[in-house]
Amino acid sequence: MNSHFLDGHYRILKVLKDGEKGKTYLVEDTNLPGSELIVKQLCPPNKNSQTLTILSRLFTSKAATLEKLGQENDKIQKLVAYFEENEEFYIVQEFIPGNSLSDEIIQGQPLSEDQVISFLSEILEILVIVHSYGVIHRDIKPANIIRRESDKKLVLVNFVTFNEAITNTVDNLEYMPIEQVNGNLKYNSNIYALGIVAIAALLGLTAKEISNLQSQKNKLTGEIVWRPKNLKVNRKLEKIINKMVRFDYRKRYQYATEVLDDLKKLTNVEDQQKQHDKRLLLVLTGIAGFIVLGVGAWILQLPKPVSDAQKTLYQQGVNKYESGNYEGAVKDFNQAIELDPQNALAYNKRGDAYYRLGDYEQAQADSSQAILLNPQDANAYFDRGFAFYGLSKYKEAIADYTQAIKLNSENAYAYYGRGLARSQVKDNKGAIGDFSKAIALKPEYTEAYLQRGILRRRLKQRLAAIQDFDAIIKINPSDAKAYYQRGLTQSLNKQQYAALKDYTDAININPKYIEAFLNRGDIYSDLGNKVEATEDYNTILEIDPKFIAAYIHRGIHRFSFGNYKGAIEDYTEALKLDTNNVAAYNNRGNAYLELGNTKAANQDYSRAIAINANNALAYYNRGIIRTKQKNKQGAIADFKKAAKLFQQQGENDSYQDAQKEIAILQNKSAPAPTTRPKSGKR
Repeated sequence: MNSHFLDGHYRILKVLKDGEKGKTYLVEDTNLPGSELIVKQLCPPNKNSQTLTILSRLFTSKAATLEKLGQENDKIQKLVAYFEENEEFYIVQEFIPGNSLSDEIIQGQPLSEDQVISFLSEILEILVIVHSYGVIHRDIKPANIIRRESDKKLVLVNFVTFNEAITNTVDNLEYMPIEQVNGNLKYNSNIYALGIVAIAALLGLTAKEISNLQSQKNKLTGEIVWRPKNLKVNRKLEKIINKMVRFDYRKRYQYATEVLDDLKKLTNVEDQQKQHDKRLLLVLTGIAGFIVLGVGAWILQLPKPVSDAQKTLYQQGVNKYESGNYEGAVKDFNQAIELDPQNALAYNKRGDAYYRLGDYEQAQADSSQAILLNPQDANAYFDRGFAFYGLSKYKEAIADYTQAIKLNSENAYAYYGRGLARSQVKDNKGAIGDFSKAIALKPEYTEAYLQRGILRRRLKQRLAAIQDFDAIIKINPSDAKAYYQRGLTQSLNKQQYAALKDYTDAININPKYIEAFLNRGDIYSDLGNKVEATEDYNTILEIDPKFIAAYIHRGIHRFSFGNYKGAIEDYTEALKLDTNNVAAYNNRGNAYLELGNTKAANQDYSRAIAINANNALAYYNRGIIRTKQKNKQGAIADFKKAAKLFQQQGENDSYQDAQKEIAILQNKSAPAPTTRPKSGKR
């Protein structure tokens, strides 16, 4: 192998990679003895002469651009040469001794926030230059970020512009945004990929684990849910990363400079706080000096209004809070409050930390103390509103949101929070008013449109609800939850085909949207589309084998076309996951009854009643069995109980059915009824 030369003077030292799309070599340029370079072979998809001619021009053009780019910045891998040989394309790049970021991101050993911010800043500065040349990297991942051995600087390598130009294929989907997968590459596709790298670093994830992370998306928004509850991350850094990896590229950072600006603000906060503290100390020192001059030297023995220890502890608490170390923050704020019991800010921040820890009682107590010390602090009322909401004290939350609004009437989020609380106490008019005000203050507030639409649907204002969901889709056509909610509303309006389309759109945006699959499967089942419905239920169980509703809905579907054994299998699987699932017992009882196994059916209905004594369906269905068993009094008792419960629950048709069964049983001359059991609603 060492005797093999490329382009006549590149002697192959080692094959670094051998794949379908080409090989990568470590070579020595014999014209420069002792030199080490990287040569990449790029294989065209076919050897058609016209294709090769077009690709050759494209290859040469792109190579020339990258050659200039490498000369512009020493943090970009230099393109040394490029050539064609035997109808194959080759690029020669500098060899950079060092380790890739893959070696620094070790499984289960997260990098610190400072390390993540540092490498983000370095790579973003490189991207600013890269993008200014009209180049998009296309394959940003830890393996393509090298920490150069000589100066420990990061270098961006392996620009695969050529690979895509020649082979028209892409790899490494775990770091790739949806628009790139669909062939609609954007400059901020690089920002998404870098955000995923940052997540991998903060969590200590391998590429395979990152791939699994891609499936962990919010079922409503489609956004990646990457931060475990026990992970302590600076909220501002988390916000930056979340914006980097937004599903919809239009909601993402558009330029690398924007991310850099926010990162700089994040790193400057501590410096600004220190400068502020210095100025405050100078002022306080001046005041103290004036008092000394006017009153006497003995005053020097009194404690300072704000001690250095108190300030230090408070700032330490803030730093720990922002880094996600909420327990540590609480300890520091505790000490700061001991030194200065009048420090409203310390109470407020400690309350925020308790809220993050899920201790809503203590969060509420601290916010209350902050309000007592500073009644004009709108943020303290806002925070206490959150705490009350977490405690399900919705009236108290409403009062606090109202006070926060009085102190700051332009806060759209306070109106939104109050709308949520008002919705909980059935103040529907007030809730809609609050959501509307939030939208007026923030016209693209999609969550406010969503909650208003859901509430309007609940109030049977379905046309208005659809208009709200339409508004979200207009603002963000990639909002899967808006299509899903509109589909639910269309279904209630008996517009089944419109609902099918909405559910399908939601699934296309978020292929893991379980609820959309479930509802689409139900519509297919109702329309008699046996195969399509089964496929949707099966897909859910591939995504989440423990999703109980999928077993129950598939069981109802199977029951509908006479596959009673299959239905029993589904209900039994559901009961393995939840031994107290009343619907599964009731529906399995129906399937046993259809197969003539009245004993098993009776046991299931009785079990459902034992779990929930107000289950009208189980009483009704057990009444059918008792009728078949000629247990007339037992059947009448069950139908009477079912009728009473149906009436209380507003199920008028089922109430009438139960009354009919009672009348037949009480009329000795009437024929015995041939009633089918009732299944629960999907």
